[in-house]
Amino acid sequence: MQLTRQADYAVRVVLDLSVRPQRQSRTGEIARRQRIPPAFLRKIVQTLARAGFVRTVRGADGGVRLVREPAATTLRQVIEAVEGPVRLNRCLIRRGECALDRICPVHPVWQHIQDVMVRELDAVTFAQLGAARMAPRH
Repeated sequence: MQLTRQADYAVRVVLDLSVRPQRQSRTGEIARRQRIPPAFLRKIVQTLARAGFVRTVRGADGGVRLVREPAATTLRQVIEAVEGPVRLNRCLIRRGECALDRICPVHPVWQHIQDVMVRELDAVTFAQLGAARMAPRH
């Protein structure tokens, strides 16, 4: 499984805003700092705004700002805002999606791996990521 570029960029945008004391930046600044193509960034910001993670403000003091506190925002929430629910395999979407899900010996393995992945993504907040980003590396 691989995250889409859109999900990766969305995570980078929220992290970028999380580590700024004013938590507001112009999209051009975010694009430059995070090396995201500006046109793609605008699309991601719109998606994050519709999902309630950021607010856009027009004008001289405008930009993009976080709506939610970094400590209350998890990796899973941001990824799912742009990609939809995290699903390892189609058989985990709903019962009966795969004709073999009731007898398939791999189905419980996929379910367990997905449960672990979702739990781990929910356990990481942007406050934690921001603190780790600011910590000195050895």
